[in-house]
Amino acid sequence: MRLRAENLYKSFDGEEIINNLSFEISGEFFLTILGSSGSGKTTLLRIISGLLKPDRGNIVVESSRLGFIFQDDRLIPWINASENIAIVSPGCEPAEYLELVGLSGHARKYPSEMSGGMRRRLNIARAIAFEPDLVLMDEPFNSLDVVLKDRLMEDILAIWKEKKVNIVMVTHDPHEAATLSTEIMLVQDRFRRVERVSLGNPYERSPGDIDNMSRELLRKMREFSSFVQ
Repeated sequence: MRLRAENLYKSFDGEEIINNLSFEISGEFFLTILGSSGSGKTTLLRIISGLLKPDRGNIVVESSRLGFIFQDDRLIPWINASENIAIVSPGCEPAEYLELVGLSGHARKYPSEMSGGMRRRLNIARAIAFEPDLVLMDEPFNSLDVVLKDRLMEDILAIWKEKKVNIVMVTHDPHEAATLSTEIMLVQDRFRRVERVSLGNPYERSPGDIDNMSRELLRKMREFSSFVQ
């Protein structure tokens, strides 16, 4: 598939959020948009999804089915885990997707009976059950502890590989980007500064490779911040 942005601009209440952004990515990808808080990452993700319209420019998303994993849970509290999946994907087998994210045996639990990490995994299962060819993820590991984050990253990588979905993720964490991405878009200053970093297949990376990449990405983020100041 292909994702292309051409000269995108977006402002809110006179404040410019995205300034003249253009990029293109195609094929099978896990693209991470990496930048500090307030750099416009979520705004771009919502433009890609169609939830927001740019003020100027064009966005082309060659996707027949699109899934969105928001920062907040967006689960329906009065139905159980299995029903939360089935309601957005009638006819699917919820047990298959619960197993995919390590929630087998929790089908009858309500969101209030689940931990934060379990709810996050249920959100992922629900998005994948929709059988999208593109999934947008907005800070999917936010507020999770290290152990849960590592487990969830493993789940998402397995889904990316097995289901062959394309993913666009936004994060401020260079370790997440280095672990998961085929390509990174490092952004700062309302997208006036953008650097593309190609990483290749995440399954071919050793823990040492990931640590080195994380440090290099953090160094670049600090350079960007110094430039803005």
